[in-house]
Amino acid sequence: MTATINKKSGKGMINGVVSELTTFFHVQPGHEAAMREAVEMVNQQLQEMGPEAHRKLGLREWRQVLFDNDTRLLLVTSFETDWDPYVDDAIVTFSPETFSAWLKHTVEAGQLDPELVKSIKVDLRQGIANSALLKAVLQAGQAPATAYLDVLSDQTVPQIRKAQGLERAFEQVLDNPEAENALQHPALKPLLDQAAN
Repeated sequence: MTATINKKSGKGMINGVVSELTTFFHVQPGHEAAMREAVEMVNQQLQEMGPEAHRKLGLREWRQVLFDNDTRLLLVTSFETDWDPYVDDAIVTFSPETFSAWLKHTVEAGQLDPELVKSIKVDLRQGIANSALLKAVLQAGQAPATAYLDVLSDQTVPQIRKAQGLERAFEQVLDNPEAENALQHPALKPLLDQAAN
């Protein structure tokens, strides 16, 4: 089965504003420990980047799972932007070295069309300088989800964060004894009704 590549999700499925990417890789024999170290580095980098960088990237979720005694790697991510800008921005945000640190340990990266690699003039061991190479590696092992649901797919992360901020601010107003008179105004009834739920 060949998946169709689309603008929004690459080969993945779309649910509302969210696209998914699921990719399976084979770890090169003897590279299991190095792969684990590289994946742990990515995780640390993601944690240090913080929510603002994640929002800018459109990142909803990022998961890398080593399985089958560290001989296989699963990459699962979901994002709110289109496929091409998501991958392009990921390279800039993470740096080419971050991707090459783990991709160079995959069998799939070594099986790329030599003409593609030659045309981009990149060696994975030296870093990914062009998103076309990264997209080719990702799509080499990509399998579209058979079923996909994001329960908040009708809202972007910035919308969700804004709603959370508004809720915190409104709770502060409700906790202020001086606000009691102001809250009696009929225009505020929808807010009070929402707060009561």
